[in-house]
Amino acid sequence: MENNLIPKLRFPEFSNSWEIKILEKIAKRGTGHTPDKNHTEYYNGGIKWISLADSNKLDNGKIYNTKFNISELGIKKSSAVIHPKNTVLLSRDAGVGKSAIMSESMAVSQHFVTWFGKNNELDNYFLYYKLQILKPVFEKIAVGNTIKTIGMPFFKNLKITIPEYSEQQKIATFLTSVDERLTLLAQQKEKLELYKKGLMQQIFSQKLRFKDENGKEYPDWEEKKLGEICEKKSSNISANTLEKNHGEFKIYGATGFLKKVDFYQEQNEYISIVKDGAGVGRILLCEAKSSVLGTLDKIFPKLKIDIYFLFTTLENIDYTKYSTGSTIPHIYFKDYSKEKIKIPCLEEQQKIASFLSAIDVQIEGVSKKIEQTKLFKKGLLQQMFV
Repeated sequence: MENNLIPKLRFPEFSNSWEIKILEKIAKRGTGHTPDKNHTEYYNGGIKWISLADSNKLDNGKIYNTKFNISELGIKKSSAVIHPKNTVLLSRDAGVGKSAIMSESMAVSQHFVTWFGKNNELDNYFLYYKLQILKPVFEKIAVGNTIKTIGMPFFKNLKITIPEYSEQQKIATFLTSVDERLTLLAQQKEKLELYKKGLMQQIFSQKLRFKDENGKEYPDWEEKKLGEICEKKSSNISANTLEKNHGEFKIYGATGFLKKVDFYQEQNEYISIVKDGAGVGRILLCEAKSSVLGTLDKIFPKLKIDIYFLFTTLENIDYTKYSTGSTIPHIYFKDYSKEKIKIPCLEEQQKIASFLSAIDVQIEGVSKKIEQTKLFKKGLLQQMFV
């Protein structure tokens, strides 16, 4: 048992075995409430209130902003509690198992359970990282049909393994520095994406124009229907037929690269567009010798159209106006192919493509760093904890 309570990766100054503790004995546990929504005076106050609407902000370290604020009166009338800065919270309903740390004093809804570590016994940041490791456990024990929930009695007896307080702090500080790097990389990626978006607006409105090698203006852009410059092909591949198929050729789904298989549909580079479902209208630039699932259409340029220029053109189209179906949205090429667009001559297309693709290379480089850092963090979590 002693050997099982020693992590694989450890700071050299620590050697004591970790201990198993009931979380409630080393941290103050709490929860929250939802003020009556029929009373508007309970809302729009100065107290940040974490609800299920903020689930997408969890699992990213600190939570800074909330969708809703409540008032002092809302706190009083609902028996809610204002939890102190650095309180750790865990979602026990929708988004079950997601956790975060409060960047300032906040209240929470009843969908969350909170903890605040006792001095010199449990470091809050250490607990946050420990909860991330336990997320699969929380997901497994949650029950319910529509919305899975973890009952409060489970948390009364929840046990965790912990080292001495100073080691907790050192682990938490180290992992926090990794999270800070992830935050900086995410901000860098966002800035590059906004920069590219701004440039595309300038280029496609023709406020920013390129010149030829002699410094002369290119010809005016011509207006055409999308169907005049590209054509569509369909796919009939289903994801459930690929489970045992493995190979060297990429196949794409609605969210991007899916897996590698032993066949391909298209010899050359092409564009795909999600034609139905939640991701309808999402555009992908697909590699040569690859395939797509049947939920995507394949788009190919006709003569004298640069494929990357076509890709950026398709990215600029608002597909919501072509969407049909209330339950599952769907778009059809016969509809959005009527979209009127303006295109420059091939040489200017190629200059635009070269310019914007260079930014894409930078964005992809940052994306790879993000993924590498996430894998590095995952490895640390697996090896630094018991």
